[in-house]
Parts: sequence; C-alpha cells; structure tokens
Amino acid sequence: MDIEDYFSERGWSVTYTTSIPPREAEVFQTDDLPLSSATRDYLQSRFSKGLYRHQKEAIRHFVAGNNVCMTTSAASGKSVPFYVAGLELLNRNPECRIVAMYPLKALGREQQERWKEALGLIGLGDRVGRIDGQVPMALRAEIVRQSNVLIATPDIVHAWLLPSVSNRSVQKFLQNLSLIIVDEIHTYSGVFGSNSAFLFRRMQHIMNLLGARPQYICASATISKPISHLHELFGVEFSLVGEEFDTSPKHRVEIELVVPPRSSAFLSEVSELLYNVASRTSHNFLAFVDSRKQTEHITAIIDRWRGKGGESEKERAQEAAEFDHLQRLDVLPFRAGYEAQDRDAIQERLTRGSLRGVVSTSALELGIDIPHLTLGVLIGVPRSATSLHQRIGRIGRRTEGKVVVINTGHVYDELVFRKPEEFLNRPMADCALYLENPRIQYINALCLARQGGEHDQACAAIGIQERSEFSSTVAWPNGFIELCNRERRGEIGPDLQSMKMEAGEDPNHTFPLRDVESQFRVQWKQGPLLEPKGSLSFSQVMREAYPGAVYYYTTIPYRVYLTSLHSKNILVRREKRYTTRPVRLPTQVFPNLTTGNVHRAVRHGELAVIECNLQIRESLLGFKERRGSKEQNYVYPIDMALTNVRYTKPRFTRNYFTTGVVLSHPVLNRERVDVRTIASLLYEAFLILIPFERRDVNFAADKYRVQRGPVNEGDRFVCIYDQTYGSLRLSGRILQGDVLQKTFDRLVDLAEHDETVELNCETLEAIDAMKLSLLETMEDIFFAEIELPPPPGEFERVIMPGSKGLYIRGGNEELLIEGVFFSPADNALRYRVKSEGEIGLDDSNLERTVPIDALVEIPGESEMGLYYYDTGEIKPVT
Repeated sequence: MDIEDYFSERGWSVTYTTSIPPREAEVFQTDDLPLSSATRDYLQSRFSKGLYRHQKEAIRHFVAGNNVCMTTSAASGKSVPFYVAGLELLNRNPECRIVAMYPLKALGREQQERWKEALGLIGLGDRVGRIDGQVPMALRAEIVRQSNVLIATPDIVHAWLLPSVSNRSVQKFLQNLSLIIVDEIHTYSGVFGSNSAFLFRRMQHIMNLLGARPQYICASATISKPISHLHELFGVEFSLVGEEFDTSPKHRVEIELVVPPRSSAFLSEVSELLYNVASRTSHNFLAFVDSRKQTEHITAIIDRWRGKGGESEKERAQEAAEFDHLQRLDVLPFRAGYEAQDRDAIQERLTRGSLRGVVSTSALELGIDIPHLTLGVLIGVPRSATSLHQRIGRIGRRTEGKVVVINTGHVYDELVFRKPEEFLNRPMADCALYLENPRIQYINALCLARQGGEHDQACAAIGIQERSEFSSTVAWPNGFIELCNRERRGEIGPDLQSMKMEAGEDPNHTFPLRDVESQFRVQWKQGPLLEPKGSLSFSQVMREAYPGAVYYYTTIPYRVYLTSLHSKNILVRREKRYTTRPVRLPTQVFPNLTTGNVHRAVRHGELAVIECNLQIRESLLGFKERRGSKEQNYVYPIDMALTNVRYTKPRFTRNYFTTGVVLSHPVLNRERVDVRTIASLLYEAFLILIPFERRDVNFAADKYRVQRGPVNEGDRFVCIYDQTYGSLRLSGRILQGDVLQKTFDRLVDLAEHDETVELNCETLEAIDAMKLSLLETMEDIFFAEIELPPPPGEFERVIMPGSKGLYIRGGNEELLIEGVFFSPADNALRYRVKSEGEIGLDDSNLERTVPIDALVEIPGESEMGLYYYDTGEIKPVT
C-alpha cells in the first residue's frame, strides 16, 4: 500500500504539495591547500574527485589559523573539515589533543566510528575515545589519557572533565588541547546555550592557565544571526562559511500538508496512520512530536493496534516476558531522559534499519545519519524554521524522500495551513542567550571560582600560588568576575544562598547544563533494587510524573507512588496500560512591582505594559485516569489503596521566580471578556513573530492583588513570561522596537480569521480597544517606593503569622507562618512554620523552624509586618 492510498481510503485531505528540488554536486580540487602528505592521502582515498566548495573554504580558513564556522545545509558534509583539521594537527604534532563536542550522546556515538576511520590512515584509529555520563567514572581518566581525539558531550565536560583538572591525565590533555570542535551550534540556546557559553569560557580560562591556545571549528545547518551568536557563545572571533558556499548534492524531497478526518481522537488517528505505514508500506519512517508524553502514548497505541492485527493478548504477554520489548517492537519512542542502554538500543536498531519507525521529540532532529529513512511525519507544524528544516533534513539523505505534515488543529497549524506557500520561508529561530542571568552566572561561578573549584585546582596543579581575588583574561559577561569574587569572599546574598546550600561541594553535578534546577530521578523499585527509568525537570514532573500519575517509559507504563521534592526522587511500580492527565488550577501570576523589580513599564493611553519580576505558581488538584472507556477522577489528598499511592497535600505545586510582561487595560475587567483566550492569542502571535522555543515562554491570565501606581487591586491582566526558573528575559522582547504593535496586528488576524478560535463580541471588542490604545503616545510608568520606617535596629520586616511564604532553600515550598521568634542560638529571627500537608494537624513533633531570610514573600498575597525586638510584638505594614 502507498501512503496516498491510505489517505484516500480513510478520508485524509492533502491540502498542499510542494518539494525541495534536487541539486547536482559541484566539487573542487584541493591541490592548492597547504596540507601535509598524510592529510592529502586521506582526501585522495576518500574524496578523489574533490571537495565541495564549503568544505574546501572551511579547511582554507583553518590552515590560516582562524576559528571557523560552517552554516550550510543538512547532510552537506560539514564533518569532513573536522576530520581534515584533526589529521593535519596530529601530523604536525602527534602530542596534540582534540576535543569534539556533540550536543547529544547519540550523535557522539555515531561520530566516534568516523573519527576512528579517518585517524586510522595515520595509525591513530585506536586513539579516539568517547566519554559521556554513562561511561563509568573509573574508566574516564584512562580514556582521556589514551585519546588524541576525545568525543564528548558538553554535559560531561561540565560535570566531570573540568572539575577533574587536578587529575594528571586531564591536566595533560587540556595542556595539549589544540582544537575544539563544536557541532550543531544552533542547539546552544536558552538555558543550555547560556550555561554552555560560560562552560566554553571556563575551558578557555583553565587552558589559559595551562598554556593552551586552541582553535575552534563549529557547524550548524540552521542558525539565525550566526556571527553574533558565535561571539556570545564563545567570546572569540570566527570566520563564517555560509550557505552561498554550499555545492553539495540534494535529493528531491516531496512535502505534503495533510488534514486528518477528525472522526475520532487525534492521537488515535495518527497512531493508526503510523501503524499502517509500518505494516502495509515499504517506508521506514521518523515521526516528530513536541511532547515527551505523545512519543510514549502514540507508540503504546501502535503496539495495541499490533495486537488487533491477530496476536492474542496471551501471545503478546508471552513475547513481552521472553523478549526485550526494545528488540521486539517495530515502532519505538525516542526522547530525552532515557537511560543510556535504552537510548543506545533504539538508536542501534534505527541506524541498522531493523525498525520500521520511531516517534521522537526534537532529540533526533540533529545530524545523525539514518540512511534507511524514506518518510518523515511531522505531527504538527514545527514552531520555528530551524526545527522544520532540521526535521526535514533527516529524510532523503541517500535517495528521494517524502515528508508529511499533519495539521493538529492547533491555532498555529491552522495559520500555516491557511498560507501554505510561506511554509518553507519562515525565519530561523533566534538563538537566545541571556548571559547576565544571576542564577546561570552563579552556577558557573560556583563551578569555577569557589574555594577549591576548577580555578583553584588548575592553579595548584601547575604550582601557582592561590590568591584570594579571582582574575581572568577571558571576555566574561558583565558582572561575572565580581560575582566570582563575592563567592570567594563569602558575600553572596540571600537570593543565591539556597543554590549554594543545594550545590554543596559539587555544583557541577547538582546543576546540569540544560537546566537551572536540579533534576528528578525516576526509579523502579523491585524489592531492594532500584532500576533507573529516566530523569525529569520539575516542569516535566508536573506533566508526566506527579503523584499518582501513570508514567510511560519506552512504551511501558509505571505508576508514580512516591514523589519527594526534597531528595528529587520519584518511585514507580509497573502498571497496566492506563493513562492519566493532570487536573490543573489556572496558573497564578504574582507581579512584583516594588523598587528594583520592574525592568520597564510603559503606558499607551489606558494600556499598561510592564516587564517585571514574577512569581509563578502552577498547581495540580489531582488527575483523571482512563481505563478503557471509563474515566475516574482523583482529587488530592489521595489514598489509593489498590495502587498503594498516598499523597497528603491538597495540591501538588511548583513555585518559581522569573520575569514576564504584564498587560492590563480597563476593558479586560468587563463581564464576558475571555481574558485567558486573549492571553493565549497574544502568546501565539508573539511566537509567530519571534520564534522562540515554546518550552521557554508561556502565558497566563490573572488579576492584581495589590494597588501599585496605575494598576488597581483586582484589575485583570494578560501575561507572557519566561518559563525558565530565574528567567532569560525572552518575553521582554515584546517591548523592543515595534514588536508589540506587530504582535497585536497578528493577534487581531488570529482572532478574526482563525476558525479554531471562538470569541464572543465582548472579547473581540476588548482586543480592538487594546490595539487602538497602541496608537496613543507611549509614556513611561514610574512606581513609588514602599514607605517603611527607617530601620534603627529595633525592628525587622517579616511575614505575618497566618500568612504564607516560599521556602527558597527547599524547592520553593509554600509554608504557613505560625509564629516569629528570636533565636539566641542564631542571634537572629526565625519562623515557626508548617507545610500544607501538616496544616490542621495538632502534633508538637511536627514543629519546624526556619531562618527568616530563608522565606520570601509572595507578592500581593503574603501579609507583611514589623517585628519589634524589645517587645516581640508584630505590627502589620499598612
């Protein structure tokens, strides 16, 4: 069966067809490049007809001593200059060392074999090593010692290589490091990119101390503003080899935009399509989704479809008992967070061609060469052209291919499907780095400059006298050197103390590159044994592994029966193939409009637009569980005797601090105005205009809880905010230039023309009124300082008993203040507190106290007062 037959059979509509045309290769001789004879032998044996122009140009820049970055198309052979540069350096100096960094373990594993093949020509094929988080600690130093070329993820350089600089093998490797290769640099964005920008500078700092001055070679198929991104990421200058130099061949790829019949649940229709592709066509496919849960659910449904194909449940159960499901199933999921052995098993089968299909998140977007793929299925339109071209680039690498893009019915998909001729011409995503973010800076200051950190270890290793003051010749972002010295002097403020306590003596492991929060570990408990089942950020826990959830891992369902916020451990047990979804309260937003917390505030007539610090509260009330056709509700606190799940708190909550842009207008207070839908459309319009990753920005609607300046208590607002703890201030982009005006133009277009959005007259009128206000002259808004009595030393500002605060040293847990008292042992004030699960319990053994600087107020919700030391009296602040 052809996929077109299936579409015709089942009522799928093909609404638009286009294609990426083929291109003939053009090669150039390399005789004029000043290369050694061994490197020429390599080129002659592998590329006797010559190199593509961009390959030759990159090599020319390298041999001239420049740092170079290639930004040519996917599958254009950007790795060849990596190997040539490595061969050339090793021919000049056999003692030199090279590190090749790939952002995914899967990509590094594939590249290891190619490096071995290239270096085999000069007898150094066995001098290629690879380390990542799954390589046993005891083996790493020896791998480094034996390797001329070390393949690594940035994560392992952060978590192990740099903190091990006192190890002689690591020290010698860094002293002789001559080339740093960084592939797929467009992925270095957001939290990962910002942390990595500090990582690369930490490497430079340590290498400067050890006397190394390496070159850089980088590559990416899809990147916006490469020169500025490279400078932010590395702090050094690059020569660019762009698309205009690309003369590599391309195979034709046909692209179809399709709409499902929508006669049943969307995931069921998609799963049935993929099942039929796997079982009735000759295609090997790669399907992309943007949700980890969807990768698991779609492949689990496909497995059930397989059962309907003739196998009895008993036969399938027998197969599952006798054979590893990762070797048995024809279609598997792939996503971040898998354990190494599970990820490697899926990738090996995919590369070998023994899988009919994989359903993946962006984890397989990057340059892994999967030669057998002939069909790509994009379940939803990728939100940026960067992601779109990366996903299309996986298909048709060796022969012609087809890509099917499925309309999910989402607002964004509908917009793209209305103007399909623009599908391939959208702008590449900005690589957003915010290098002055205090949390990101402090993570890296702890790693590098704390007493006994990477800097001190490097100084000790080469006999430099340790100094109290930290200095560096590296081009650091503003404020970083001073932060390092504050850390060394022990002068870190209370806002960062919780991070310092959590980090202890091992910040490199506590804080991974890809998050500013430590990760939760999922473990399957079997008697006394614990088997790891992936890692999750807190935001992923809220979606996938909340108390009582059925969590899927490589298609296998597990029940979450214990979630510990303090130890960051989640325990699971095997479960039947049920599915759960969380029941959420609307996200609560607490704008902080006090002095120092407002970044910019403007007014267009009655429209107030304020970028400020926020507290975000996400809360789950319970979950819905589907068992076949039946659905049951579970409300926290729960005591599920049948599954042995117990959770004693009334909500499962995540609190975090970030920044966002809050927009308010009197029309939002009118009856029947759908404020949340306006917030949703504002968010979609903003991301269409500025294609940030959706995981980095979110939206909400709420109301002010205090009177401040031009805003009144109870006024409703819409908000877009950074979804990252500590913020990268991405949402603030809406206040730059004419972005706000263009965002509202797009918002109005969505509201008036998108059939998936149903708006009443009052809501449409509110949108028009807000847009009309933008025509009025912009004025700055100023917020007056809160007036407090000057502190003479006999009183202190505290949260009032009976009110709540956030425990910043304990995962931002909400605690109820029961009392405030002076502790002679600390010579300071402390709070007597209870958590939500303890409220109402009369048990003196539950008494708990915390320092007052460990609790922060919730803006507009916490009641504040003054504690008088002489009397112990607390008076409210009015």
